[in-house]
Parts: sequence; structure tokens; C-alpha cells
Amino acid sequence: MRNEFLFNHKKGHGEVTKCDVHSVASIEKRVPLFEAFLENGVNWTRRPLHAFCWRPDAKIEPLEDIMYWDCFSPYVDVQRRHRLAGLQAELIRPDNKKVLGEYMFTLDWSWENKGVPDLNFSETPEHKCAHLFKVETGNYYAYPNNRIIWYDNAWVFDRIEKNPGYEIDLTVYSVENKRKLETSDHYMYEIKDLDNK
Repeated sequence: MRNEFLFNHKKGHGEVTKCDVHSVASIEKRVPLFEAFLENGVNWTRRPLHAFCWRPDAKIEPLEDIMYWDCFSPYVDVQRRHRLAGLQAELIRPDNKKVLGEYMFTLDWSWENKGVPDLNFSETPEHKCAHLFKVETGNYYAYPNNRIIWYDNAWVFDRIEKNPGYEIDLTVYSVENKRKLETSDHYMYEIKDLDNK
């Protein structure tokens, strides 16, 4: 962890302390905030991503360059997606420069509490997640799918250089209540098509 994040940015610049990052807090309209256990026995909560580096001499990068989005809801799932595990990718920064990174894990937001109105943006108009990478600059990045071009020597043979015209699919897919059917109470029920009576 960069030491200035331990001293309210008043001192510690250019110094680091080893730590074990072990959890994440998701507060809407803020960046994901990480909790770290320091080697001196102190546990710090709610530090932003740019508080951490994997190379002690890494130059700190602005938070808005290393991640694109704030949290979309208070409900976040942390996953290591096996299909992406071990892969590298080019991350397209806001200035359109590319940086190489190695995939670590994914933050995926949703709305879990059905007893509270869903007033956030985790699932509408489109879904976003943040893939976390260990980047060649010595820092960590958290980027969405549409700012990542993956490498996989056994699968990717024609990597894109620009958007091939893909557009975000805003369709909500569901099959419930799309058919005009009637069923019975029997275990292996028969279906009556109400359109063809």
C-alpha cells in the first residue's frame, strides 16, 4: 500500500508498506474500496485501488485512468472467472493508449435486496462489471468488457484493432408470461394453447 494513504496524504509519499488485500466494499457513487491487512498487524478499510501497487517503484496513476466506473449498487459479487484466469489483455485507457495487464478477478454488481426498491444502475440500462488486472506499470486497473481486448493463444486468432460495429444489447430476455397457456395441477401437466381454442 502506498504510505500516503496511511497518513491522509500528508506524508509517506514514495514509500510503501506490504499488505494483504482481502475484501472489498461497494458503496454507490464511489469507487470500489478495498480492505488491507498490513504486515505490522494493522487492518485498513476502504482504500481506493490506486492506494495499491505490486511494484514498489510504480508511479501512482490518477484514479480516473485506472478505473472507469463507480459502484453500481451496494451488492457486489467477487468472482475469479475460470475462462479468463491466467489470461493477459490490452486495456484501452481513457486517452486511448493501451496497457498490458494480467487478469486477477471480477467485481460484478446486482441488486439483491428485493424488499428495497432498485433505484440504482446495476442492471439498467445495461449491466457493467469490472475486471481487475495486475498491469505492467506496477499498478492495478479495474476495466469493463468494452475497454479490454484479450489474448489467448489457443483461441484468439484475429484480434480486433477497432470496434467492428458491435452495439450494446439493451433487450431484457425473459420467457415468463410470453405464451398464452394454461396448465393443470398434475405433476406431468398438459398444456392447453389458449390461442388455438
